[in-house]
Amino acid sequence: MRKQRKGLRTLFYFRIGYSTYIVLLLGAINVLTSTYFLAVDQIPVIKSIFPTFEIYVITGVVVAIPIVTATGYIHFKRLGAHSADTSVVAQNFIFNYRMPPGFTIDVYGPAYKMILKLALKRASSEKLTADEIKEIDDLRERLRHLIEGGSTGKYAKGVIDD
Repeated sequence: MRKQRKGLRTLFYFRIGYSTYIVLLLGAINVLTSTYFLAVDQIPVIKSIFPTFEIYVITGVVVAIPIVTATGYIHFKRLGAHSADTSVVAQNFIFNYRMPPGFTIDVYGPAYKMILKLALKRASSEKLTADEIKEIDDLRERLRHLIEGGSTGKYAKGVIDD
């Protein structure tokens, strides 16, 4: 694997780990400490409800987790926001308009072409040639190999980019 690609892959893993896990934790800690010490601690009425930071954190967690979870559920299931996001991504995903590389191009594409060819030959009452029979046997072998867990293309040769 090229150094640049390995570096970019590492950067991608870092971004996902940082943005998904670290930022969530740091953000929650930041919100709890800043709201308590800048607001709750300065207002006597609210300070009487939450006399210590620990009680404020426990109450915040017990109240916030169900609210945030419900908001996420509503985002995915009730509003059109998630489906709109998904449709934009789908429109810009190149393989919705092309065959993805790998088994689709190496095995399924040729198999579909052969099925169409066989249907045309059958419709016009033509016989298969020896080359066509050999091609069908080759396709059948490649499909068997995939079904049994094998791989195709550059991955079949052990050139995997991990």
